[in-house]
This record gives sequence, structure tokens and C-alpha cells, in this order.
Amino acid sequence: MTSEQAAEALGVRLSTLYAYVSRGVIAREVSTGPEGQRVSRFRRDDVLALARARSRPRAGALPLIESEVTQLDASGRLAFRGVDVADCAAWGFERTACHVLGMSDADATWRAEAAEAAEAEGTVPGDPAGADVVRWTVMRGAARDRERTCLEPGHCREVAVTAVAASTTALTGLRDGTVAERLARAWAPEPVDDARLAGVGRALDAALTALVDHELTASTLAARTAAGVGADPWMVLLTGLAAMSGRAQAGASRAATRALRAWIATRAVPDAPVPGFGHKVYVGPDPRVAVLLDRVADVSPDAADAADDLAVRVAREHSVHPNVDAALAALTVAADLPADAGEVVFTLARIPGLMAHALEEYPNGLRLRPRALA
Repeated sequence: MTSEQAAEALGVRLSTLYAYVSRGVIAREVSTGPEGQRVSRFRRDDVLALARARSRPRAGALPLIESEVTQLDASGRLAFRGVDVADCAAWGFERTACHVLGMSDADATWRAEAAEAAEAEGTVPGDPAGADVVRWTVMRGAARDRERTCLEPGHCREVAVTAVAASTTALTGLRDGTVAERLARAWAPEPVDDARLAGVGRALDAALTALVDHELTASTLAARTAAGVGADPWMVLLTGLAAMSGRAQAGASRAATRALRAWIATRAVPDAPVPGFGHKVYVGPDPRVAVLLDRVADVSPDAADAADDLAVRVAREHSVHPNVDAALAALTVAADLPADAGEVVFTLARIPGLMAHALEEYPNGLRLRPRALA
């Protein structure tokens, strides 16, 4: 193909085509024309392959990074370091977090130390949402850590545990109990029903566990990129948490909760895309949904049934399955949790996973350096 034909096939200018050549994106053959001029020609197969690559959807395709933290596939398998998510839910969040971090649960103290607790219970500027409290607590933890620049694995793991413990105290004002138990007590409406409180705690624990990591998400890539340039572990967490704050990740459960409440009130199926349905990786059911809805049913069978009914109707009309945001919405409705509860749970839960990915990335140095394709 001539240069003009190749540029037309790719939908680019000639200058862009030659930039591809200089970057090694595509090869050319140079010959001499009848008047002694240089003539560039391109193999048709190479041009068509590049055209297909440029038109291919990028979500979930690149980059490819080796990782042992989480294993998932489109068919619906999800495991943390080889342990299925359902088995991890039986372990509980704290043990699963230690497993993901590669540490013994005997080495982790999920209760904030006295000094950390006192500071965590201090006033957070303004009137922040729950997830902002987590990010503020991480920033404050960085400021008080005299060894914050230490990148040794032991210190990084300690940072992750401390960030979860201190954030939980900052959110709840409570120092004792598991993360899920403290959240359940802080969010429980008055008067407190002990049996219901225990059920909500178990459901929250399942949610925290199921959300501890999810392979190479946008926030994970952000955290890995920060680790690659040698950012300290606190800043790695903050980078990941900032990326996570978007409406397409931790904040997605808010819209899913509104959609579920609207369904309960009207029984009208929303137009596509339905919040809480569909996934970039799973073509079938999201395995986290079943893990969480089993616990939600113990809290409120009606809420679980409503979520199931909506899932059936959406599958029938739009051919998509519920994702974990729909399950968080069901938990929020079932337990009458704050509107941002799903976002808070997501944000807290993912801290160990972010650090686990950072621990894998630190030894690689600066390698996540994509190139622009004009």
C-alpha cells in the first residue's frame, strides 16, 4: 500500500503515519521511484492489523500486568491468592485482608492504638462525606508517620492495617470490635435490636471481604503507578483512593441504591444502562453478588427479594446481570444504612488490596509508562 492508501485506511494524516513509523508502531519498505525519489510502501496486513487495534475498545484490554493478588475471569471466578471469594467470606474481612497482604493475621492489630485513635477521633475539617473521612485519615496518618518514606514490605503492610483501623475509628468513634461490627453499631438506628445488629454486621463483613480487591481496576493501576515512581505507602493509598472516588467505582452504589428504591416504589424497570447492572469483565453473574445477597436475606428477606426481582426483570429486558453495586444497594436498603454506606464500605475494604498491589509493583520501578497514539 502507498503512504496515502495506508493513511486513509488508518484514518490519520500522513504526518501521523510517519510518526507511527518512527515509533516502531508499523514498518515500511522504502524504495526508489522512477524519478529517483524515495517511495514508502506498507504491507497491507500490517496496516489492517493496526487499524483493527486502533478501533478495538480499550477498556479491560491493556495494560497486561502479572499479579498474584487476585484471580478472576469473565465466567465469574473470583479468588484472592487462590482462595475463592465465598471461602474468604467465611473467613471474614480481617483474615482475608491479611491473606491478600501476605501476612499472618496474628501480626495485624485492627484496633487503633491509643494515640492513633485519639487523633482519628479529632475533628475533620468541614462536613465531609464518609469516604472523605477515610481519605483525610490516610493523609493525617502520613503526616504523623516518622518512617513514611520506608518502602519495606513490613512497614507497607503496617500502613494498610493502620489506615483501616484509624479510618474505622474516625468513621464510628468506636475502638473495639471488628471493622464490620463497628460500622454496624455506628449506623444502627435507635432503638438497637441486638439480633438485627448481628445480622447487619455479618452482611457488612461479607461486603468488606468481597471488595478487598478486584485485580487491575483503575484505582489499582493508579496505586501501582504511584508505587512505580517510589511514592511512600501512604501516598500510594491516597492515589488509589482518589481514583476510586469516581462515580464509576466506589461511588457507583449510590445510583444503584436510588434505582433499587425506585423499583420498590414503582416496579418500573429503568432504561438502560441500569445502575448496578453490567460489568466490564464478567459476561455472566458477578460472583460477589451471591456472597453478599445471602447475608442480606438474613437482615431483610423483603429487600433481598426485591433485588432478585429487579435482577430478573433487568436480565429479561436488557440482558445484563447485577454487579456488586446492586448488592451494596440491597444491603443499604435492607439495613437502612446511610446513603453513602456502600461507598464507605468499598473505600475501606479496598485499602489492603491497593497495598498488596503496591508491594508487587515497588520492585519493578518505573515501568508503567504508556505511549500516546496520535
